Amino acid sequence: MYLKTTLILIFNCLIINESLAKDAALESCDTALRNRQYAQAIQMAEKHANQAEFWLCKGRAQSGLAQNAAAQQSFKQAISLKPEGLDLISAHMLLGNAQLEAKVHEAAIDSYQQALKFSEQQNMRRYTRIAHNLIGEAYFDLGQYAQALNAFENGEKLAMNDDERADSHIHEAMAYQQLQQADKAIEYQLKGVMMLRKSGTPDQYAEASLTLGKLFAEKKDYASADKTYQRLMEYAHDNGGDFYEAKTAIYWAESKRAQGDTSGAQQLMQQAETMAARLKDAELDALLLKAK
Repeated sequence: MYLKTTLILIFNCLIINESLAKDAALESCDTALRNRQYAQAIQMAEKHANQAEFWLCKGRAQSGLAQNAAAQQSFKQAISLKPEGLDLISAHMLLGNAQLEAKVHEAAIDSYQQALKFSEQQNMRRYTRIAHNLIGEAYFDLGQYAQALNAFENGEKLAMNDDERADSHIHEAMAYQQLQQADKAIEYQLKGVMMLRKSGTPDQYAEASLTLGKLFAEKKDYASADKTYQRLMEYAHDNGGDFYEAKTAIYWAESKRAQGDTSGAQQLMQQAETMAARLKDAELDALLLKAK
């Protein structure tokens, strides 16, 4: 799931950026992680086996190498060394992420609940919000959409800016869609899109807009779908986003076909094929192949 991946990446970046790194060795381990030098990070971490912070660094490196079972053990070892503050919260969240990746959902939820408890105890609002959202992700992955929605709503209450509110709204829309509440899904997705237009990254805005267009089309509100795709197409063109211009054309062509506009769909597909041939992007090629 795109949003889940994004949330976990954002969390990992926060851990690296906010870690209370007090010595050069730990800073070097974090730097190796940033540079994706995972084997080097593991070697550094193994020299400091009595410190929880280095087990966290090692576990993140193992996750980067897709060594899930080993990463879980590293995060558990970090917890056993009784870290405090952010390191304690991080250990439980990172363990939960690895458990969720391994589809051990109950264990992941328990780890996130531990992170939530410690975040609340230490009045760390940002991490309390993240913990609620991660719990929601786990329930969503289980197909328990009502529980996921409740967790996302709890996270929204703690949002402190438009970026965080947009993140919550888009997660809520995702849950409403699965609960077959189309109007609510569109309402919350639209809120998220509007906020991301002002404060999000171009990629975030584009992905959210593509989802909004698809929600409109699924409801057969083709006029709104057309407006959404047109607005995104103009945005991508004006901001040099060739990838999203092509991706929008593919999504829009699908909507046009559903409307019975074969000519419009063919024109959009031709536009997408021309751009994809130039960009040589694997995702675009796969989308085109699926759309044909």
